Amino acid sequence: MHRLTYDCRCVLVPALALTFLASSGCGVLWSRTVPMPPEPLKVLVAQVTLKAPVTSPTDLHSFNDAPPPEIQPMLLAQLIDEVQVHAQRAFIEELSRQQAFQPVPFQEARLMLSDMPFTGEELSEAALAILGDRVGADIVVPGRILDYGAIQWQYWVSGLALSMLTETLVVGAATGFNPAIMAATAASELVTDLPFWWGGAYVGGWAFRPVRIKAEAIQITGCQKRIWTEQELVFLVPGKTLAKYPPEERQRKEVQLEVNLQHALTNLADAAGRELRLQPCT
Repeated sequence: MHRLTYDCRCVLVPALALTFLASSGCGVLWSRTVPMPPEPLKVLVAQVTLKAPVTSPTDLHSFNDAPPPEIQPMLLAQLIDEVQVHAQRAFIEELSRQQAFQPVPFQEARLMLSDMPFTGEELSEAALAILGDRVGADIVVPGRILDYGAIQWQYWVSGLALSMLTETLVVGAATGFNPAIMAATAASELVTDLPFWWGGAYVGGWAFRPVRIKAEAIQITGCQKRIWTEQELVFLVPGKTLAKYPPEERQRKEVQLEVNLQHALTNLADAAGRELRLQPCT
């Protein structure tokens, strides 16, 4: 079962959603609910890795002053680890709210991971199966954060170009296709729309901090095989959500990213609760 869902929570970026979904090759916005298992399935969230192309601590965190270059690599590694640990804990908590699952507690999952020859990279399917066997899990679920604060260019360039072309043609038709006005319109579209398409805008109390996370499920009970894949993409942090935070925190990048990460993980857990079940071994 392979599905991609998205939640833009606004009409500002429908073309981006369509562009991304068209490029995914997945069955989109499709969902079904399967019967509950006789007993809750024991699920191990083995790890959540941050695979998004972040290159600087400022990609993940707001600083009053830029960190000195000599400490940036160490600081970036620390921030990445914090995101991964938080995502693993939050995903376990969200799955625990689903009646179909009995997740392995976070502390136990972290302890098991520390016993593996783990260097921060994704564990192989064989290693994940070993972890699942150790705790008697029915299913092992690894997660990958693919976009975090910015959408990879291959998913937004075509959408931005389409948006600019449409706006420029509309203005051109209204002005007799005046080249100077059309060029000015295209330039204005590029300057104003780029932050929304790429990520990183904070306008009118709304934050555009896209987060995309993918989860897979590997069945351990009966036979070892991949049985479920899900992606969740969240674009915007609404002003009403940020209003719950103190004013001094609302513009902080790490707060905005954490809000969207939590929302994406909640949606993933809900999808798993509806769809993820043991499959027959053939």
